[in-house]
This record gives sequence, structure tokens and C-alpha cells, in this order.
Amino acid sequence: MKALLLNKIPLSLYVHLPWCETQCPYCDFSITTDPVNGNDAKLAETIIKDINQSKDLIAGRKFKTIYFGGGTPSLASTESIKHILDSIKDKFLFKEAEITLEMNPNDVSGDKIDELLMAGINRISLGIQSYNNQELQALGRNHDRASAIQATQMLQGINSTIDLIYGIEKQTPKSFTANLERIIQSNVNHLSLYQLTVEPNTIFYKRELKLPNEDEIEKIELIAKDLLEKNGYKQYEVSSWSKPGCESKHNMNYWQFGDFLGVGPGAHSKISNEEEIIRFRKIKPLEGYIQNQRSTGLKTISDNDLDMDLAMNLLRIKNGLQQPDIKIKLPVSFLQKYQRGIDEGLLLKDRIGATQKGYRFLDETIQLFF
Repeated sequence: MKALLLNKIPLSLYVHLPWCETQCPYCDFSITTDPVNGNDAKLAETIIKDINQSKDLIAGRKFKTIYFGGGTPSLASTESIKHILDSIKDKFLFKEAEITLEMNPNDVSGDKIDELLMAGINRISLGIQSYNNQELQALGRNHDRASAIQATQMLQGINSTIDLIYGIEKQTPKSFTANLERIIQSNVNHLSLYQLTVEPNTIFYKRELKLPNEDEIEKIELIAKDLLEKNGYKQYEVSSWSKPGCESKHNMNYWQFGDFLGVGPGAHSKISNEEEIIRFRKIKPLEGYIQNQRSTGLKTISDNDLDMDLAMNLLRIKNGLQQPDIKIKLPVSFLQKYQRGIDEGLLLKDRIGATQKGYRFLDETIQLFF
């Protein structure tokens, strides 16, 4: 792989805070249901140490965005969030950085929001998933319709995004429409729509679920497209819709193949150096990570793997990208495979992206690069 111009590759920071009150049956993330009990302060110190130890790895670059994910980061104290941000803002953080924190509806209060904004958070990701009590119970969520509505109302006027899941057991196009209308009514500037997928190592994987069929899923997706476009939202990625100018900068850095450093138990990283691109993750157990922030699964991305990685990220973006917007020079092997996609009517000629047909059958389109 040819030398990379590191100063042109944006860098993001992902901070994993693993606490959850309950284990959602669809979740396969690295979490703990042990009470926080002040351990967030200990983890915050460890995360700061980990970032400082990564100074050479990131080659003096600053973070363009930060994302506090989990787990449920809103279970951690605001003091621990502030401590992390204060410790890195001068050395590692651009002043205009987008800084997002995930919140559970039960944790949203006026005081909590004010404290987070004062600490430096400037974007909230609210895990609503549904406003329907039956659907929330089916998902194993620990909040209800009333708390979801209250949390949504409290975030009005604040830069925020809402997560909504569809394809839930017992969900109907009518109940999904009601969920979406509630979000549109709130005038939130961004939302993510995720189809429920049943992953191995989840509670749902061991159950027999009666999920909506393909025809019902397609109907739900058409409802979403119609309602959201009529109300000023634009789909810019497979799962992401936003008002103009409100796209997620953090996620766009992923999809444009920028770099990201992951800290916290189980967090993943992709880092470029002068000659290669590497992927690795931190060890998962919380106590193990606090004692030793070692990385595992270190892998140099081969030329063939790079083609696959690029396709799985770049082609997610709805209207494609001009080559200058992509953070590395595209390999010849990628461009050769891309030409096959053009010939088959799946990929665009004037920019890197999928045609309408290619986007509809995106999984099959991406297979061209394997």
C-alpha cells in the first residue's frame, strides 16, 4: 500500500461506556449490567490514560468528532464525561468538534441536559426505538411511551438525533407510522431508522420470533420514505435521515473511510500510519480494561480486504461521493471491480456510489468487491 497522507485523513474518537440497567434482547454490544457505583470515575481516568498512550499512534492528529456510545453513557456521571473532555480538549480536540452522547429516555431531565451541554456535549442521540408500549415490551426496553414522549419534548431545540427500530414483533405499518409522526412532530433534525436484526450471541437469537415479513418491511420502508421526504428530511445513508446540514459528522467520517480511535472496553479502532491501515479493538471485560488497556485482534488491512472495507462503507452513502471526499486514494483493484458494477448498472459513473438499482440491492452490489 502506498504511503498515506495522514494530515488529510480526519480522525474521530469513540468512547465506549458499557453500563446498562438491563440487557436488551437484541443487543450484542460489550456491556455490563453491574451498577455504576462510582466506577465511572475510575473508567474515565483509564480512558484518559488510554488516549494519552495513543499519542504516537494517532501521529499528532486532533479529533474531528467524539461519540460517547455504549451501553448507556447517560448512566455515567456528568462529572466523568466532563473530566474526559477537559483532559483532551487542548491537546487532542478541534474547537468546532461535534461531540455526541447517547441517552436513554429514562435519564433525560432538564438538569442532566444542562449539565451535559455545560460539560461540552453538543449533540444528543436519544434511544427511543418506539413510542408504542407493546413494541417497547417486545424489545425488552426499560422505558415506556410516556417517558419516551417526555424525553423527546425535553430535547426540542437541542441538536439531537432519535433512534427508531422497525421490523419489531407485532409491529404494523399503522403503529410504525404513529412512531414516525411523533418524531416528525418533534421537529428533531436527525433520525436513524434501524431494521431489527437478530444477531448471534443475543437473547433474541435463542427465541422463535414472529417478525414482519418482507412485504410488510417494504411497506414500512415506503411509508418512511414518503413521510420523511414530505417533511423536509433527506436520506443520506442506509439508515440515516436528516434536515439539510444536520448530517452526523461522526458517522460520515466512518463512511468516508476516515480514521477512528476507540477507547473503553471492547471499543474498535481503524488507524492509518504512513504505510498501512490497521484495525484492532480493546479487551472487553471492564475490570480487565481498567487494569490493562491492551489491544487485541490487531490486523493490517490487506489490499483485497481494503476493497471490501471501502465498498461496505462508501456505498452506504445515498447519493455517492466525489473522489476528493474519500479520505484515501482508491486502489486500482477497487476501481477495476467498480467498473464491473458500472457495466451491470449497479454503480454510478460520475461519482463513487450506487445507482437506484444498486442501492436497492446493496448487499448484492457490495459482493462485487469480495
